[in-house]
Amino acid sequence: MRNLKLESPRMTGTDVEDWQTFLTLRGHYRDVIDGIFGPNSARATRDYQSDAGLPADGVVGPATFSRAVLDGFQSATRTIEAGADASVDCTRFAAGIAAEGIRFVARYYSRSATKTLKPAEAKALCAAGLKLVTVYQDSQNAVKFFSADQGAAAAERALALAGVVGQPEDSAIYFAADFDPSPAEVRGPVVEYFQAVSQTFRSVATRYAVGVYGSGLTCRLIRDAGLAQFAWLSGSTAFRESAGFRPRAHLIQVAPSRKICGGKLAIDDNVAQSAEYGAFTV
Repeated sequence: MRNLKLESPRMTGTDVEDWQTFLTLRGHYRDVIDGIFGPNSARATRDYQSDAGLPADGVVGPATFSRAVLDGFQSATRTIEAGADASVDCTRFAAGIAAEGIRFVARYYSRSATKTLKPAEAKALCAAGLKLVTVYQDSQNAVKFFSADQGAAAAERALALAGVVGQPEDSAIYFAADFDPSPAEVRGPVVEYFQAVSQTFRSVATRYAVGVYGSGLTCRLIRDAGLAQFAWLSGSTAFRESAGFRPRAHLIQVAPSRKICGGKLAIDDNVAQSAEYGAFTV
């Protein structure tokens, strides 16, 4: 969903209708549901934000959208689900995560053993009714970590770790570009990295889909080049094309992180805005 806010000319569309419907059900909006984000929509948004403990700026940005999904927001045109990503083993928190209204958990494949999803953790999360999303990341926070050779090596490690976990065929493994590259950097080393990932994936019998995590620019260029089926937008809203790509992303990450399960588990909230985003169960 777009960032919704009061502006001239007024924002209109089905996403505004969905938001007005949600605010009506929450008791904050008492006007006609007309798909026009006017002063009453902005006022009702501020009222909802105040009740939810959010900054009451009247703008439906990523944090407000994510909280609304946990509070029951639904779209008339697409499937919406609440999720989380975490960089630590979530085995003992599985029931608590599910109790938060979260429906999927994104976990890592990596060289780091402490960061990597393990089979027992995957089974525990799925037993609690949660779906899984996997993302490969070691550093990948600067252009120096992207080349064809690095992409091939990352893909090979990701495939090996997916086999250990028992990740089923046709689900996705995302690959992170956790920085704000320029267009030239994406079209150069980052594209070469993802070309090698795609080539490596095509060379093995077990078929997985490729996903990309990163800035709006990165997600757009990699997906439009046919190098990733799924796109996961970074929570860093200052990255290039963040707001513009948001309606097209399969997954949206929300920053800053927060703690759940009695303050013992730090997560980033996420929203899936598609019925298919490469999730799986084991």
